[in-house]
Amino acid sequence: MRRIDRKLSDESAYKIVDNCEYATFSTMDENEVFSIPLSVVRSGNFIYIHGAPAGSKKRLFQNAKEVTIVCVSYVKVPNLGDDELNKFMQNPKSLGSNVFTTEYKSAVLKTLAYEVLDSDEKVRALRLLCEKYTPKYMKAFDLAISASLERTNIYKFEIISMSAKAKIIK
Repeated sequence: MRRIDRKLSDESAYKIVDNCEYATFSTMDENEVFSIPLSVVRSGNFIYIHGAPAGSKKRLFQNAKEVTIVCVSYVKVPNLGDDELNKFMQNPKSLGSNVFTTEYKSAVLKTLAYEVLDSDEKVRALRLLCEKYTPKYMKAFDLAISASLERTNIYKFEIISMSAKAKIIK
């Protein structure tokens, strides 16, 4: 990480993962990069996703394949009034870091991918995903599981290392 002054703790990295709306997963697929944005949930040192029983995720996300996951939990561009903008215009060197910039919190995770085969772990992961993304519909969760568990794959990603950083304008 080049900007050490923006480095965050592992605890902050976990919070970024927990609060992101989605994450981008990247790995090598033969001679090219495969990247896909996915809904995620974390439990301990594992990230979980769901998917269909066929396709690229099925082929790539197993057997301890190395996967990099990028999570962003906060993004904001400045929203300045004319007086604030005029103040920064008096010092043109401040424009880049105060006007033409973006605040953010991000985490990059190096992981190993596995397909989850245990039914109980699959249900736990799906419950966590649903509690994060569709909490007001949980009364229908058990019914949905009974109707679709056999056609839903779950993949888990063991976090091997992570780094997080943030830029917040003060």
